[in-house]
Amino acid sequence: MSRTKVTQIVRKLSDRQANVSNQVMSSVRHEDLDKTTDDGFTVKDTLQMWAHELRSHHRDLIIARGRLINDNPHYYVPHFVRQANEEFGRFIGELSALSDDDLQRTVPPDGRTIAQIAEHVLATLDRYIVQQVKGAAHPTS
Repeated sequence: MSRTKVTQIVRKLSDRQANVSNQVMSSVRHEDLDKTTDDGFTVKDTLQMWAHELRSHHRDLIIARGRLINDNPHYYVPHFVRQANEEFGRFIGELSALSDDDLQRTVPPDGRTIAQIAEHVLATLDRYIVQQVKGAAHPTS
């Protein structure tokens, strides 16, 4: 089963989301939230609509995927991948809201820096998840 086009769309969406996030984080401050946009909404309303738009279309995709396979979309491998991607999105969202200086700050209660937490996630992705799952699903012995 080819996933090339899906991967391209995911990359394009991720890049666009990162670009928008960077522009918003670098140009909008708390005192700007009550200002009015050209559409007549406040900046805060527009940012909330951004989150709602993603949440709404996320639900559309869950329903569509379930209908495509004629199955409950909550109890099979893509469900767990979706959950991991949702949590990854939350993780990246929190990370993207920080400054470079924040990366080296120690975080209670375990005393790790934000950079160490990110490195741990990278190591888990690089050296644990796939190896464990594939090893169990396709043992070589």
